[in-house]
Amino acid sequence: MKNRIALFIAGCCALFLFSCIKSDNTEYELSRDCQILSFSLSNDSISELSGVTFVIDQLTGHIYNIDSLPYGTQLNEKVICNAGISSAVMRCQVMQEAIGDTIDWNGEDSLDFSKPVKFVNTLWDGTTTKAYLAWVNIHQVVPDSMVWSLFKEGIPEEKVKEEKVVVLEKDDIPYFYMYVQPTNTSLGYQLYRSPVSDGQNWEMLEINGLPHGEICLSQITVYENVLFAIATNGTLYSSLNGEDWNPVQIEENYPVKALLGSLNAENDFTGAGKQISALAAIIEKDGNLIYASINHQTRKWEWNESNPAVAEGFPLSGFGSVSYNSMYRARLMVVAGRDKNNQLTNTSWATDDGMIWAELTAKDTTYFEKQEGVSVAEYDGKFFMLTGINESDKASADIYFSRDGGISWSVSDTLTVMPEEFKARGFSSIYVDDEQFMYLFGGKENTQSNMLNQIWRGRINRLGFKD
Repeated sequence: MKNRIALFIAGCCALFLFSCIKSDNTEYELSRDCQILSFSLSNDSISELSGVTFVIDQLTGHIYNIDSLPYGTQLNEKVICNAGISSAVMRCQVMQEAIGDTIDWNGEDSLDFSKPVKFVNTLWDGTTTKAYLAWVNIHQVVPDSMVWSLFKEGIPEEKVKEEKVVVLEKDDIPYFYMYVQPTNTSLGYQLYRSPVSDGQNWEMLEINGLPHGEICLSQITVYENVLFAIATNGTLYSSLNGEDWNPVQIEENYPVKALLGSLNAENDFTGAGKQISALAAIIEKDGNLIYASINHQTRKWEWNESNPAVAEGFPLSGFGSVSYNSMYRARLMVVAGRDKNNQLTNTSWATDDGMIWAELTAKDTTYFEKQEGVSVAEYDGKFFMLTGINESDKASADIYFSRDGGISWSVSDTLTVMPEEFKARGFSSIYVDDEQFMYLFGGKENTQSNMLNQIWRGRINRLGFKD
């Protein structure tokens, strides 16, 4: 009855206005705007609502907050809704899904937003309406939990003895390059490629120039978007496209015993105190193992040699390495692996020039077991390490973090662990993409086993939240 009276009064007002309009021979059009112009929620006991900005999409009629409220936020009671509604709206009906009722809303009564709420505005003419659906976005996952899944398997179809995956850019597009050595040695080395943006579809490419069975695949390194690899006889090879390889012509061509990684300085300078990018290695000179590096400055390949010999306990194989930046300088860190005496280690080392290395963790520390085949990456503002294979030839699936630049390491908690179905392994290739997904390629369950033909992908939930 009240609604009919309201409609009658609105009609009379419209007739009166029309009469007034006609009296001065000027025509006016009454507003047909029945939009919600502003929207906010508040509740003294739900502090998370304070300052939340809601978007009003006038085309779809959706009202929501882009930045989701924290995980665990409970809207278990009614909240005050402040909606700025056009003055031409005569009636606002509200349907509360959580309660299952429909009310004529006076703009003041609290509403239940534990489920979506529908608003229907009716214009002064009693027929024109506009509907909105409003809801509150709340994160539905634990932000610090890392979710892993088996991303892809079956590349290649053959059994694989060794594998290494690196990322190389082609025409400014980053690609995964997967190098494998099948157990059938007559097949030689094989190469598969996929855009980093894909990772599901791989093409097989032909490899030229690498001697069969003589390349240390685990130490293939990208430096200045050029690939480098070493052979068992110490020859250094390079490739511009990942497919065609040639020996590097170096003055004083000493045997290369290990490729440690690259230092990716953003700007190359000369002069005292300035940093240049470098490919770090260990070479053998006059029967001694020494640290050495090559830089791209002149493209005249020659070794820059260090004075000190390789330190006791420094790894030559089976180490994990990561390039990173700290305090405005490019750095390279290697972790664990086997030293020149073929002994396993549990230390980490770092350098900013490839020739002078600092031992970060003392030899008598017990942060993690002595092992080889660890996978290390910079992730979420710290170093991430998937452990490898220990002295008992047993693999682990433990994850360790270092928050102090590799000096100390601690095992991760229950929020960042590998899932139960993940087989413990070592010697996986690791990569973190621009969307903060971490990829683990291959890996073996012990030093004698074949590579697991799998790609796993994981991400800490909050790193995928949109700003």
